[in-house]
Amino acid sequence: MNFFVDRKEELERLRSLYASGSQGQLAVLYGRRRLGKTCLLRRFCTGLPHCYFMADRAGEVSLRKSLAIAMATALEEPLLASVSYDDWYALFAAFDRFRPQNEKIVLIFDEYQYICQVQPAFSSYIQKYWDEHWSKSNILLILCGSVTSMMYQETMAQSAPLYGRARAQLLLRPLPYQYIKDFLPGFSNNELVRFYSLGGGVPRYLELLQEYASFADALESLVLRPTGLMYQEARYLLHEEITSPHVCWSILQALGTGTGRISEIAGKLSLPANQLTRYMDLLRDLHLVYREVPALEKNPERSKKGFYQVADPFLRLWFGSIYPYDSFLEFGQMEAIRERLGPLIESHVAFCFEQLCRFYVQKHATRYNCLKVGRQWSGKYEIDVAGVDAALQLIVVGECKWSRKKVGLSVYRQLQAKVIENRLPIARSCKYLLFSRAGFTDELKKMEETDNALELIPSVFQEGRWA
Repeated sequence: MNFFVDRKEELERLRSLYASGSQGQLAVLYGRRRLGKTCLLRRFCTGLPHCYFMADRAGEVSLRKSLAIAMATALEEPLLASVSYDDWYALFAAFDRFRPQNEKIVLIFDEYQYICQVQPAFSSYIQKYWDEHWSKSNILLILCGSVTSMMYQETMAQSAPLYGRARAQLLLRPLPYQYIKDFLPGFSNNELVRFYSLGGGVPRYLELLQEYASFADALESLVLRPTGLMYQEARYLLHEEITSPHVCWSILQALGTGTGRISEIAGKLSLPANQLTRYMDLLRDLHLVYREVPALEKNPERSKKGFYQVADPFLRLWFGSIYPYDSFLEFGQMEAIRERLGPLIESHVAFCFEQLCRFYVQKHATRYNCLKVGRQWSGKYEIDVAGVDAALQLIVVGECKWSRKKVGLSVYRQLQAKVIENRLPIARSCKYLLFSRAGFTDELKKMEETDNALELIPSVFQEGRWA
């Protein structure tokens, strides 16, 4: 990353661990690729004595040699790298002999999963040396990895060698929407929503978007051209993160077409529904997929109305809009499909706009007295934004319009009618929120002045609204 944005909570937690006495501290930092884990570690280590080692897929002997060189460089002790170490314990012991004992040092193993793939017993080696030496030593050990499932299996699962030893387990997630303006200053609110629909809150994607003057330019150059830097991103991400990428690819493809119920997905993949569940759980653990139920459901986990959605905006764009026309793009026939892609991409942007409107209400949940926020739907109706209070009543009802036409009074009346006609439980203090890309008619603005239940929100990114 060219610059550092947010991550204040994670930085504070790491700094707190470093400052917590002379005993050893162990932290696990994990999350999918492109989120800036290495950048976070670099920022944290600034001004601190540290040794950083990024593993690769080389053999075990080569990995030990590379780690010895990293340790020698960090400690300015060339002798440390001149010796051949027969096992990991010998290398760890040599590091301890040379490092200063009067100040805490940070030792980082980045891409930790690669070492575990090369040497499956590596976490056991770390566990043994930790228990016998480092836990009582002046050291902060950070294990950082991108393959979320493996990091959990190696460090956090109850059966893991290092289970119970980490003082901090930091899962890095995409940045919240409000930070997109730090990457893309000077763009209009609506253009920022479009950029979000391509890059989400993934720092590396947002960095790439900085090079372009518009969403359309970025989309064509990065995603629609076979030479684009994000054209192979979906394939690369799944093959790096998942041991069964082909099944997960098929699931995401089904979700992209609007198939979201387990039984329907299983039918498309010709798999038993009970066999599909473990793949869905894996995609949920990676935060690539989420399960949605109507906001008014009393027991969401048991609800049979569960509907799966792709969580990552870029992956949703790829599987829902672009991948069906992949063969045309491979042969450079973009012009032949441009008219077909347009409505699909616009529909995707509208979906992301709705999602951001729900995020807005979640961020202000205390003000609206919401306990949970989501969508509310049945076979007869759909409400874009539904905030529910402790009595399981609607405290917020919202409509989102990603249209070039101003929202008028009729939209408000129709939203009220949905609630009444479907006999939905509603709190006395319920707020009706209208979100609009194009703004509102004068008639509706005048109505807001006298109707305390109505709130007009012209942009989810209007200055100050996310503060």
